[in-house]
Amino acid sequence: MDLISTHPPAVPVSAIRIAVVGTIFSFVWSSAFIAGKVGMTSTGPLTLLSLRFLLAGLLLALLGRFFVVPMTTPRFNRTAVLAALAAGLLTNVVYLGLTYTGMRTVPAGLTAILVSTSPLLASPFAAVWLKEPFGWRGVLGLLAGFAGVVWIMGGRAMSAPADATGVILILIGTAALAASTLLNRCAVRHLDPRSIALIQLPASGLLLLPLAWWREGLSIRPDLAFFGSLAYQATVVSIGTTLMLLWLVRHGGAARASGFHLLNPAFGTLLAATILGETVPPSDLLGVVPIVAGLALVLRPGR
Repeated sequence: MDLISTHPPAVPVSAIRIAVVGTIFSFVWSSAFIAGKVGMTSTGPLTLLSLRFLLAGLLLALLGRFFVVPMTTPRFNRTAVLAALAAGLLTNVVYLGLTYTGMRTVPAGLTAILVSTSPLLASPFAAVWLKEPFGWRGVLGLLAGFAGVVWIMGGRAMSAPADATGVILILIGTAALAASTLLNRCAVRHLDPRSIALIQLPASGLLLLPLAWWREGLSIRPDLAFFGSLAYQATVVSIGTTLMLLWLVRHGGAARASGFHLLNPAFGTLLAATILGETVPPSDLLGVVPIVAGLALVLRPGR
């Protein structure tokens, strides 16, 4: 399998298909906060992330070896490879490293809500830097979604107070996530999603491994919570969301792909309440309405 094979031009797809893939992506992405919370009862956040990415990279390489997918003629593109590597490190090392560390003192539901603000950062830069068309409907959709996020954040903050340092770490990580979405847009113009994932996942795991050893001593309690969390995050979350995100970025653009993070509050609070037993205020249901409506506008921002 070639890590630098080019990818043919994206074929236009319907907004409905993008919406379905994006909704599944958001649900799986939000579930990672729950799985991470469970896994961190048995090991440290950096250790869990490092092993997760290394295992995901190994599994993806094995799948590619046994299930070969036809690819186009290989051609080295240094800019695309560097963009893919930088995007992967920003997402997996900076964003997830800070988010998982902050999540030790911040409820999983509130973490998902904070991360959902990333489209507010990614979309303006995508319009200016990447020249992606983003009309007034897209802007209005983001503002509506942001209003829903603020509404839910207010209710969550009152029902589940969080450590200020943890919240700051998560917000810094969210900014890194927005930047990585823009870099992925550059990478998918020349590389196929599977090749990008094979660049990003192992590199992230290797970079986090010494940090995990230094900060946490790679300490692990080998119980069901650890192995279950690791297996789910390496397969469904790491491989699944990476490929879905790259598909969304390629076919919908960076702004639209990032816009699906607006759904994180709905899925995050639902999963946190169902699995972790966290309190979900009734006001969250009202906040979901402008988020969904705003996302519908983002998917059809006009010409």
